Amino acid sequence: RTYDKCHNASNLPDTKMAVLRAIALCTFVSLAHARATDTLPNLVYVLTDDLGWNHPGYMNPNIISPTLDALAADGAIMDRHYVYRYCAPTRGSFLTGRYPFRLDATRANLIPWSLPDGINTSYTYLPKHLKKAGYMVHHIGKWHQGFWKYEMTPPGRGFDSSFGFLVGGEDHFTSITGKCQGFPIVDLSYGWAANKTVTPAFGQNGTYTGHLFSDWSVEIIRNHDVNTPIFMYVALHNTHGPIEAPTEYVAMYNFSFDKENHFDAQVTFVDHTVRNITEALKQKGMWDNTLFVWTTDNGSPPSVAGSNYPLRGGKGSLWDGGYRVPGFINGGILPKAMRGTHLADPIHISDWWPTMAKLARLPTDDAFGPTPVDGIDQSDYILGKIARGPRTEIVLDHIMYCVAPGDMSQCVRGQTPDFPAGHYPNHTTGALVQRQRDGHLWKLIIGPAQQATWYGEFSPNATTGRVNYSEFVACWPQPCLFDLSVDPTEHFDHYAAQPQIAQAMMARVEELEESYHPSKTNPAQDEAGLCASVAAHGGFMAPWYRP
Repeated sequence: RTYDKCHNASNLPDTKMAVLRAIALCTFVSLAHARATDTLPNLVYVLTDDLGWNHPGYMNPNIISPTLDALAADGAIMDRHYVYRYCAPTRGSFLTGRYPFRLDATRANLIPWSLPDGINTSYTYLPKHLKKAGYMVHHIGKWHQGFWKYEMTPPGRGFDSSFGFLVGGEDHFTSITGKCQGFPIVDLSYGWAANKTVTPAFGQNGTYTGHLFSDWSVEIIRNHDVNTPIFMYVALHNTHGPIEAPTEYVAMYNFSFDKENHFDAQVTFVDHTVRNITEALKQKGMWDNTLFVWTTDNGSPPSVAGSNYPLRGGKGSLWDGGYRVPGFINGGILPKAMRGTHLADPIHISDWWPTMAKLARLPTDDAFGPTPVDGIDQSDYILGKIARGPRTEIVLDHIMYCVAPGDMSQCVRGQTPDFPAGHYPNHTTGALVQRQRDGHLWKLIIGPAQQATWYGEFSPNATTGRVNYSEFVACWPQPCLFDLSVDPTEHFDHYAAQPQIAQAMMARVEELEESYHPSKTNPAQDEAGLCASVAAHGGFMAPWYRP
């Protein structure tokens, strides 16, 4: 009877503490219905937003981030952790195990919010997969995976609970994200799988969301039954724009460029959040059986005072300043021999799906969806059981959209929001990384590649001024080839000097043209449907489609 009440509730309370009590109840109940889980690790994945390569303190001494620095020093730093070059596709890749180019989100980053769009619902999201092993699964913070119908929301994708916002960005203090028919939209909600609802978090907006997400994460941990494994996906809004931080954090910095003070303050707030989460895990006695991962979703935009130094380019670009991000692994399950080490071989964001599945003793592939899992199980590598990582190739991007799976007769190549139809010839653009037999890591870029410059320690600054993304374009009309092993900043193009490697990688790009790509067209916007839903939910964002 208790199980039925938990999983078939029709009138669950929507206050913060009542929801937390319900979560605790269902954690207890789920234990009775799961297989033995006493040896399964807790999995905590903290994803920062728009924080570039040079912005944690362990990379940049100007940044105040003592918790991140200590965890990185005592953990395993990922030297080559690759993601997508902007928000939604990175998150979708983590949650599906597929390359970003296979996801609908690459088409327009699920913008504007009135698009009835999202990631293909036939993919099995990671939380739903982990539920098979008895995990309690929680989402906190940013979603940005589509929300026009319940099936695309966090609980619709398998999370037991969710507290955060559904779109890709909002005001950090008011939680307002645009307007509907002249009225502001607030985006802050609870999601609850037990009764299949997403409800407005009335009364919570008006507080800095960094505080809300930090506090909620801690409460989830405090209310958790330690006999049940937990998966927490903590998707922070910091350091995404608008560049806002509490006054006391901004006061920690005194640079002449005030936006830099605010951006750096957001990084320090991230550190504050990670400190609270890790301390809560330790106080609850969960840390010793936890895999803790911290990273970020893409490089920093050069226009907001972020820093990808010394890498080339930034968020949205085909350069490593867009794709290569900082990150580390820690937690009690990390072996002593792996502490204080660097993982030099490539790890891709899609790898976390099979890696966490393996740690949960689950299949590392997904039989559902239009294409198999692209991620590679990295568990033996990150735990030190093998010396070299198993990944020898990363398809960073392959920009091509087709009418339907298997129909290659009408495909659009190379069109993005930056390069619309007719602006450049119709050819596949993208980036491919391969590790050759000699160990060298080569990167092919098929342009046009914007942001083809180096923005310095932070940007904009006195040298670059206001950033014009189309001012510097490279790898066009001829592609570029870089040896990242000796040239991580992508200064020296070897395309003409290394024809054998270049031709082999170009052939691989052409081969990928026969694989699955999402539809080439966005669905029609439904602003009327969105605004009607906002009005019906008291000015708050919510799904608007009802079958």
